[in-house]
Amino acid sequence: VVHVVWKTNTQNISDAQIQSQIDVLNEDYRRTNIDQINTPSVWQSIAADSEIEFCLATTDASGNTTTGINRVQTTHGQFGMDSDIHTASAGGADDWPNDDYLNIWVCNIQSGLLGYASPPSNWVGDGDGLVIGYQYFGRTGTVQSPYNKGRTATHEIGHWLNLDHVWGGWGSCGNDQVADTPKQETENYSCPAFPLHPNACSTTNANGDMFMNYMDYTNDACMNLFTNGQKTRMLAAINQYRPNMLNHDLCTGTVGVSESLNQKRELIKIVDVLGRTTTNQPTNTPLFYIYNDGSVDKKIIIE
Repeated sequence: VVHVVWKTNTQNISDAQIQSQIDVLNEDYRRTNIDQINTPSVWQSIAADSEIEFCLATTDASGNTTTGINRVQTTHGQFGMDSDIHTASAGGADDWPNDDYLNIWVCNIQSGLLGYASPPSNWVGDGDGLVIGYQYFGRTGTVQSPYNKGRTATHEIGHWLNLDHVWGGWGSCGNDQVADTPKQETENYSCPAFPLHPNACSTTNANGDMFMNYMDYTNDACMNLFTNGQKTRMLAAINQYRPNMLNHDLCTGTVGVSESLNQKRELIKIVDVLGRTTTNQPTNTPLFYIYNDGSVDKKIIIE
């Protein structure tokens, strides 16, 4: 569910902008993103279809139909990394049950932040989910370059699914707990050229940093892959910390079908034993007469 917490009309982003972000997530996590061709050939074989998909909820926590978009007007000028955004009484929006929903808050975030998320092992109470600035959510509308292709949400959901930054996040040449991401000294920005920093961290890795990984800090246009190792870690996080996400129908909604009774039984068509429609009625051949009331008669004309 996407909670749009807005003060100005510009911050109240459109449904189309929100849907564009859902589209990006599905492309990136299923590796159908058009820029996958930019992954260096040395890493194409480990670039993963994570087999994780996203949708806007069609059923809320009470079982009612919803668009999956919750719009809340606020008096807050901006939000930081405190809990205000997660609480309606503090000017934000209350979260939906995090066992069943990924809560995404979109707001005017404080300068210097694009977004942040709660790793599953550390944060399973109120506020579980991610917070993203309205200028960095989706790929249309209010988004601002160079963070205008929806990769902030791709990155933050990676954290929500237990991924660390590719450089390890803590100090130089850290460990992201994933075997197939090469060690790198620190984060990368902008849009570097490949190879970058060969043999970093006292390794013999001539390919250098995997700066195009979604868990680095490069520009949106330069990100294009998760690895198989990251996929394994994300799926393990879902199984361990978010198992309800594996078995629910909150995206399907309910469909009402009106039934109109036919007052007059009329023939729709005649088919033969192979299901082919026929207009003539040959003798000594079984034919099936299909009517608009759902009934079927089998007939054979004998001469």
